[in-house]
Amino acid sequence: MSIADETQPDGETAGDDTSGLILTRLTTRAERNAAEAHAISLAYDKYVFEARRKKRGARWLTNEFICVVHHDMFGSIWKWAGKYRTDNLNIGMDWRIVPEQIRLLCDDFLYWDSPASPMPVLEVAARLQNRLTKIHPFRNGNGRHARLITDIFFYSRGHPLPQWPQTQLMSEGHQIRSQYIAAIRDADQGDFSSLAKFFENYIPKPS
Repeated sequence: MSIADETQPDGETAGDDTSGLILTRLTTRAERNAAEAHAISLAYDKYVFEARRKKRGARWLTNEFICVVHHDMFGSIWKWAGKYRTDNLNIGMDWRIVPEQIRLLCDDFLYWDSPASPMPVLEVAARLQNRLTKIHPFRNGNGRHARLITDIFFYSRGHPLPQWPQTQLMSEGHQIRSQYIAAIRDADQGDFSSLAKFFENYIPKPS
């Protein structure tokens, strides 16, 4: 499941922009959405459901890893998958500083995830997802990519994964999306509590 991407009101990648489309037979948005969903499910199998846990304190979050994960999610469909964007969008940092910001994120995460760090798991996840979303390194698919990276972190800690709501399929989807965006904006200002609470709300409770 996935919350809508921040740049697309209906929650999917590049709905009407097909530049860079590899599978030209996908002539409708619904077909592209379905192809993306299938590819993302395979990426989840690779990095979460069938993967070995990342060792805490290891430098597993790297520039290369971030790009490879994005490519595995979208590379069978889009030519721009796994490549940092080369222009500015209406969201995200200036494209020229994306590589530097990713490097700084990876360095910060190494401390957040270290055995010596007192930071709670939900706060680490909130910081990680917020920074990736704020940098917005790729042309599209950034929201879903940030959530998979966050889930890889949760899995590495043996923590239950949030069941990310498919807001486009829910009657209350607009309200949930608004809550998520508000939490991201709070995190942009250094307050990660709302985003951590949002994650907590979607973590399955023990039966």
